[in-house]
Amino acid sequence: MPEEVEQQQEQPKKKGNLMDLIKMLVIPLVISLVVSLVVFFMLGSNKQPSQPKEEEATAAAPVQIKAVVIAQGKYQTFMLKGGRDVAVVDSLTLLVGSEPCRAAVAEKNDEIMDALATIFLSKERFALVTPAGLDLLKKQIREAVNEITGFTGEKEKLGVLNVYIYIKAISTVQ
Repeated sequence: MPEEVEQQQEQPKKKGNLMDLIKMLVIPLVISLVVSLVVFFMLGSNKQPSQPKEEEATAAAPVQIKAVVIAQGKYQTFMLKGGRDVAVVDSLTLLVGSEPCRAAVAEKNDEIMDALATIFLSKERFALVTPAGLDLLKKQIREAVNEITGFTGEKEKLGVLNVYIYIKAISTVQ
């Protein structure tokens, strides 16, 4: 009889050992799987965005490039309406929305200077010393340059975006 009691005690120990072994393997496996999934969803994927999305973002948000028409310190005079006054422009810089527009501004500099002379010939001395007059001048310059470079209509957002002009003085000549 003592042998049977020993065998019965050994058999439950084997089942207990087997269950302990399963617990020691399955529980860490489940925990590691859960932790891995949580980390994966928290960090996201390592996938790079596709190329067409970048092109769409570039088309939606134009770049801003400076195009210099009159460099700072290179004083340019423009005759005003009536022929008695001149405006001395110290610098004129355009903020353009694309590289092709900047290239067109550089290529068509003579046409732009001619348009500037025409715009200034339609202005009186007092129109250039008021904020409203300067805003109108900037708007006319922007529209003229966009017309000359061909950035009109839907392409206007890739053309001249802003005009920066510094008028050094307005003087009377005799």
